[in-house]
Amino acid sequence: MTAFDALLLGLLQGFTEFLPVSSSGHLVLAETFLGTGIPARLQSFDIFLHAGSLFALLLAYPVLWWRMLRSLCTRESKPRHLLLVIVLASVPAAVAGVLFEGMIAAQLRSPSSVAIGFVITAVVLLLAERIPQRTDLSRISWMHALLIGLAQACALPPGISRSGLTIAAARALGWRREVAVEFSFLLAVPVIAGASLFATRDLLDGATLPSLPVLSAGVLSSFGASLLAVLFLRAMVRRFSLAWFALYLIPLSILLLAR
Repeated sequence: MTAFDALLLGLLQGFTEFLPVSSSGHLVLAETFLGTGIPARLQSFDIFLHAGSLFALLLAYPVLWWRMLRSLCTRESKPRHLLLVIVLASVPAAVAGVLFEGMIAAQLRSPSSVAIGFVITAVVLLLAERIPQRTDLSRISWMHALLIGLAQACALPPGISRSGLTIAAARALGWRREVAVEFSFLLAVPVIAGASLFATRDLLDGATLPSLPVLSAGVLSSFGASLLAVLFLRAMVRRFSLAWFALYLIPLSILLLAR
C-alpha cells in the first residue's frame, strides 16, 4: 500500500462514514479494485481510518460532549440522560462485535456480500422515509435507545450502513429526520472508539499496519472528509429525504452483482 492508496481510502472512508451508504462496504470495494488486498492481519488499518472519523465527531460536538461528561459530576439531568441512552444503545453493537467480528471479517468481505448489504440498506431507507415525522422529541426514551442500538448491531457486515440503519430505526419510531441524524452521529463515537481499542489490542497481539507516513495519510484524509460529511448531511436532511441515497446504492449493487 502506498501513501496515495491510503489517502484515497481515507477520503472514501471519511466521506462515507456518516452518509447512509456503508463506509466499510466502500472500503472493501476500494481495496479490491486498488489491488491493495488487505489480509486479515492488516484489517486494523480500516479501524484506524475510522479513528480519523472519531476525531472529527468529537470536534463537531465539543460542547455537547463536554456537557455530557460534566453531567456525571453535576445535576444537569438532560445531558446525563443523553449520555446514558447513548451508552445503552451502544451495548448491542458491542456484544455483536465481540461475538461475530471474526466470522464477518473472514466470510463477508467480498464485493458480492457488499452488494447484498447495499440492497438491504437501500430498502430500509426507502421504507423508513415513508413513516410520518413527529414535530418534536425532547427526551429519548430507554426503549427507543435500545431499539436503535439493536438496529446498529445489525450493521456489522460491510455494505450494511450503520448510519443508515440507526437513522432508519429512529425514523421508524417517528423521529424527525434531523434528530435521527444527530443521534446517529453521537452514537458513532462509542462504537468507533471501541473498535479502535480492539484494533490496538490486535496490534499488541502481532497484527501489522502500513508504515507511519502511509497510516498518517489515511487517518488525516479520513478526518477531513468526515468533517465535510457531517456538515453535508446536516444541511441535506433539512430539505431532502434520505431515500435519495437508495438511488445510488441500488444501481451500484446491481453492477457489482452483474460483475
